[in-house]
Amino acid sequence: MVESSEDDETELLSAKDSDTKNSLPETNSKKKYGMLLFLAFLQCLSRGSDTLIYPFYPEVARAKGVTMEYIGIVYSAYDFARFIFSPFFGTILSRWPPKSMCIVGTLISGCSVIFFGYVGVISSGRCFLALCTALRVFTGVGSSMVTISTTSILLKASGFQSTNVIGIVEIGTGMAFAFGTALGGTLYEFVGYTATFWVSGGALVISTLFIAVFIPAVVEEENKSQQGFFQLLTIPGCVLLCLTYVLARLQTTCRTIGLEELYIEKLGSNPAVLGLLYAVWSAIYIASCAVATRLLNKFPQSNYLALVISWIWSGVTALLICPSPLLDFIFHGKKYFWLTTIDMVFVHIPTSVIYITLFRATLNLAEINGYKKDNLHTYGMVTGLVSGAMSLGSTIGPVISGLIIESIGFGWTTTYLAFTNFILALFIGCYSIYMRVTGQPTEVVESQGNEEVKEEAVYNTEKVDNVREVNEKIIEKYLKPQNLIKVYLQQPASDSSTK
Repeated sequence: MVESSEDDETELLSAKDSDTKNSLPETNSKKKYGMLLFLAFLQCLSRGSDTLIYPFYPEVARAKGVTMEYIGIVYSAYDFARFIFSPFFGTILSRWPPKSMCIVGTLISGCSVIFFGYVGVISSGRCFLALCTALRVFTGVGSSMVTISTTSILLKASGFQSTNVIGIVEIGTGMAFAFGTALGGTLYEFVGYTATFWVSGGALVISTLFIAVFIPAVVEEENKSQQGFFQLLTIPGCVLLCLTYVLARLQTTCRTIGLEELYIEKLGSNPAVLGLLYAVWSAIYIASCAVATRLLNKFPQSNYLALVISWIWSGVTALLICPSPLLDFIFHGKKYFWLTTIDMVFVHIPTSVIYITLFRATLNLAEINGYKKDNLHTYGMVTGLVSGAMSLGSTIGPVISGLIIESIGFGWTTTYLAFTNFILALFIGCYSIYMRVTGQPTEVVESQGNEEVKEEAVYNTEKVDNVREVNEKIIEKYLKPQNLIKVYLQQPASDSSTK
């Protein structure tokens, strides 16, 4: 073999050190799964700071003279901050190490939640409202930093496929909405207003210690992509997918608002039963996220087909929630408890597929259009764009949904949402057909993960003498040329003579 120069050796060793810094030891898979579970839990804890106040805050705010209109502003301030700041933090991620951003964002969220527990002592309604809104903004800013940094760390350093990472993050988000409200109501009942925020905010602050000790420092040695955030918005497919994100979140909010009136006022149920149903539906959503992840991994080129099927499925279920007045020839205007309850189970299944697939499709479009693959700059901007689109839907959702439901009723609202779903399925299908007809790729098939390559190389060391030759064949089979040096250097050298 030709000996390399001293400069080349230095460069190769530097590449090896950078790759080692960006990942956990491949021989200890427990640490990788531990990091995955901890960051998913952190995402759950951070997003749960939003729903924590829902069960008891209206009662406390009305006692200060704050009307429901302004209480809605306090609720929306969290997602409005995420909408504004998520693209910004995603853009600067390559210059601000994700681990540092995660620590700072967790501290901001935790301290804001703790301070929120002390605004209850303020007697003035205006001061109370202003401070609550400001603290919700800070909580949203910290939460956006946590979401972007944790997602990017997992995509870059864990070695898992992007679909698995997105599925785990979405499970953490689902758990936040499932248990955040229940945890807030339980803590408020047993420990009081201030202690409730101390428990939640304190858990976030303590989490920073675990981040500092157990999460690897991820850096990007290579120069970032030349394309910026606004270039990402010029990609037609990304605009369509972002609009889909906004409408998906708006529909989720609309169902949440309308179901309360439907169950309590028209079906004769009570808040306790409705809370239990939400817990069951959330558990089904979490399970469906895991199933959707497995299916999307098994069929890696099915992004747009999965979106079309899911939106059609979602449209059909939307017609049956209330049910739609268009179906009066079947239901004769009657409302049914079990029909709505079972239908909501089938609503959550396509919703999980939509959220996971939209992220993966957006990431694929960015990479196809020149953004570097496996790059913090790309991960940060895509995560910021997706998080901002979802937060925009959550911000405008309560206002628009409330106005529509009040003017035309929940039955007609879900009817219009159903046809919106059908139109989205048509647009996505037409876009996919157009891209294929014009010969433009729409999806990137992920290669086998690096950890599998290295495990196969280790197994071969026990069977053959010429390990380097076998490992080179494995590398050529699974990895791109620019990654050959990094993986090659991590393989153990073996000499048949020494054996």
